[in-house]
Formats: sequence, C-alpha cells, structure tokens
Amino acid sequence: MKIHTEDLLAFLAVAEAGSVGGATQTLNRSQPAVSERLRSLQVTIGETLYLRAGRGIRLTAAGESLVPLIRRLQEDLQQVEAWAGRHRNLQEGQIRIMASSTVANYFLMEHLAQFRRSYPGVHLQIRTGSLDLSAIAWHSWDLVFTEEAIPATRLPPYMRQTAWREDEIVAIFPMSHPWMREGRQSVSWDEVLREPIVWREASSGIRRRVEQTLQAAGLEPSCSVEVTGIEALRDAVAAGLGVGFASVEALDKVRWPLASLRLDPPSGLFWTLYILHPEPALCSHALRAILCLLLGRESPGNASLHQDRQIPQTPLPDGQAIQAEDPENGP
Repeated sequence: MKIHTEDLLAFLAVAEAGSVGGATQTLNRSQPAVSERLRSLQVTIGETLYLRAGRGIRLTAAGESLVPLIRRLQEDLQQVEAWAGRHRNLQEGQIRIMASSTVANYFLMEHLAQFRRSYPGVHLQIRTGSLDLSAIAWHSWDLVFTEEAIPATRLPPYMRQTAWREDEIVAIFPMSHPWMREGRQSVSWDEVLREPIVWREASSGIRRRVEQTLQAAGLEPSCSVEVTGIEALRDAVAAGLGVGFASVEALDKVRWPLASLRLDPPSGLFWTLYILHPEPALCSHALRAILCLLLGRESPGNASLHQDRQIPQTPLPDGQAIQAEDPENGP
C-alpha cells in the first residue's frame, strides 16, 4: 500500500507535540482528522508507531526510528516549496530558444535584453543559425522563431504558432548604382532580374519569400552569386557583385553603406516572422512572462496566457500568408 506524505507529516507533528491535541494547531486540522491520518499510516505500515500515555502519546521503537526519516522528507519538501516559489516569482527558471540568425541578430536580442533586466535570475539558452525544421527535437526547445509559417502537419500537437512581426524586404545595391543617381524610390521585378543577383543560402527565409513571389509571377530568376550569411551578402553587394535582398528593420539597425529600394511597387514585398511555442497550459512561469513581453501583452502578474487570455491559434493551411501582428506598431 502507498504511504501518503500527509500521513507522515501528521505523525511527525504528533511526535514533536507529544499529543494529538497539540498537533492539531500545528497542522490546522481537527483532532478526528489527525487521528484518522495516524490510523491510516499505521495500517499502511502494519506496525504500531505510538502508544497512548495519559493525555499524550509515547513513541514505540518503530515510531522513534521513523521520525528522523520524516524530518528529512519535510526538509526536502520545504526545499521543493522554496524552489516552486522562486519559479513562481520568476527569480529563477530556464527558457530554451532557437532562432534563425536573421531573427536573432536583428529582431530578437533587444527583447531578450529587456526580459533579462526584469528577470535576471531566469537562464536563457539561445541557439542561432540555419533552421532545419525537419530535424528539430521539439521537446528540447521552448521557443522557436521562424521566418515563415510552418504547416500544422509538421508541428507536434502540443505546439502553437503565432504571427509575431511583419517586415518589408527591399532590394539592396551599392551607393554608386545608376538607380541611386536616378533618384528612384522603388524598382520593378523586371528591372531587378536584368541585374546579377546575390542570393543568400537556400535556407534563408528572405530568399524563400522572394523566390515564392517570383514563382507566383511566372518569373525565372538567375543565380549569379550565392553566399552564406547576412554579412557575406553585405560584402558581396558592396563589392558590386550584384543586387541582393534584405530586411528593412535589419538595414535600419546595422546602417550598412548600401542603398535600398522598395520591390514590386506600389505594394512592396513583406514577410512575416513566427513564434512556435507550447500550448499555454504547458508554459512555465518564465515562458509565459517572455511571451507576454514578445506579444505586447500584460505581465503574468496582471494576466495569464491561460484560458481567458490564450495566445491565439494561427490557422496554417499550406501556402496561405497570414497577417502578422506587430506588438509595437500594430499590423
């Protein structure tokens, strides 16, 4: 039979108080309730742990040998309660984050710095680089940031996907390019495709978004140069190897010595960044707090992500673009 922790703690309180009546105040339980705990414990163990002695009790040899074991259990439980309190108050915890290099470098770090200032005890584990979503061990990560929507069929059933940020993709080229001398504000796809193009690696979200747009328009781009990484793209374009594609927000932050023009005028070309995260009921206190920050919602102290304020489920039919919600500026 299973020994219940509450039965053990009731017996310890009685042993330390020297009577059942004395233990009722410590336990904040009625005397019949405490007596039932003692009876249940002795039945489960199958041995007498105490004897009546006047208005108090006297421990048997078995009872005396059990008391130090229960004290150690009580200390362990107190440590567990303290640990839970620290996690509840965001004094400690851990969040494991995976993000593409572009998202990490130009969109995410300032938010993580803000979170660290508020909750310095929470450990952040961050892995950046190219994302191979087919090989991700989902249980090993709390947040995954992607540069495009992932079909629901490729996600575990406990994961949700939320549109996070929307940004514009523009053409980038050297300051000496004729387009700059012409004072252009935008450039058509036909004009872009007459230029040599510097592409990022195939796993780049920006590259995939541009290729999807060209394919939908029935256009066939040529691949003049392919580089790996945003820095290599910058250097190749600056050297005059061709026109590249980059994020407006990234360009605003790094201040590259390059010019940029809007694509596909007048509408422009946009892409959406997504956050993959567990169902709200599976989120830790720390994870709920960082999601509130990222999504521009109230802190966990004022509202939670459970039930009445759940993160909305983003529908993910294959090939359908979804409007992103910018937590700072709106859609």
